[in-house]
Amino acid sequence: MSTAWRRLEDMASTGQDCEEKPRNEKRKRKEEREEKTQKRRRGAEESGLEDEEPAAPRPYPISRYNVHQVLGRGAFGKVVLASVPGRNIKMAVKIIDKKRNEEETIIRERQILLAAQDCPFICQLYAAQQSEERAYLIMEYLPGGSLEALVEMCGCLNIGNVRFYTAEMICGLQFLHGLNIVHEDLKPDNVMLDADGHIRIIDLGMAREGSNTAEDWWCLGFVMARMAGPQPQDDFSYFYFQKKTTDKPTPPTRADAEEKQLAQDLIWKLMCSDPEKRLDVARNIREHPFFSIIGWEELENRRVRPPWKPYEAELQTPHLQWPEDTEPLHPMPEYNYMSPCWARWMRRSRL
Repeated sequence: MSTAWRRLEDMASTGQDCEEKPRNEKRKRKEEREEKTQKRRRGAEESGLEDEEPAAPRPYPISRYNVHQVLGRGAFGKVVLASVPGRNIKMAVKIIDKKRNEEETIIRERQILLAAQDCPFICQLYAAQQSEERAYLIMEYLPGGSLEALVEMCGCLNIGNVRFYTAEMICGLQFLHGLNIVHEDLKPDNVMLDADGHIRIIDLGMAREGSNTAEDWWCLGFVMARMAGPQPQDDFSYFYFQKKTTDKPTPPTRADAEEKQLAQDLIWKLMCSDPEKRLDVARNIREHPFFSIIGWEELENRRVRPPWKPYEAELQTPHLQWPEDTEPLHPMPEYNYMSPCWARWMRRSRL
């Protein structure tokens, strides 16, 4: 073989070796990385920490939120609209005065909110904080307002809207009752609309465990009657606080004869003076003919379009200040809380 041909073969062999060498090195590095990953995984499994998430950040101090306006007041204190500084993230903060409310009552409301966090028809709790004088429940902001405000604006609702809102309230109440929790304060002011127009039951401060559910069903009947037809204010207070049915509620005004009769029949059965005969105490309320067109599974998964989507106004310049307060000297045990979803959002936002 000539010297020139041998030189060409050597060059070709050298070129092939040059190509294979980086490939082999790359393959080796890949195998080393996979081996290290497997070692870490085995170590995590042995220590039981494989699925453990990083520690959640400390709750954003309540004094750092911007306060925009008061949403409501009550014997417990007040609810204000607040936002995260520099971000258009709104929340409702319930401020509870420890001096006016027993520690057990405050802790129970937080526990019930936590128990109901998987229900899409109960107001969601983001976090809970406390100071020496006050407790703070940081919850989702519900821009649609209350059913009471909606009824006052419209006069009364058409029968389709009454059916939709009543059915969603039933899902919320049955979820609570499944946890052996009774709301005990269901009224139009305590039923809100979220940003999509679905209902959220709020104000679980009076909720109890192990009580009779018949009171909740009576209250549902009255909320339904309030939506379907205007009630005199004096009669409303009398009915609600005395829990009596000496007079029958006004039947729906925006319905044909058959729907009006079905709605009226449901209201009367819910507000029956004998607690043991009320729906859903006597039998399943979902089987009442008034709900024959309701697909309960789709409704429970919020796949039914609400009749109205609220308009969400822009936040105004903050003009309120948090009350001056200090760290708790004797904090309520196991009260501070931050939901996992809120913690993840805060972690991403680097708050």
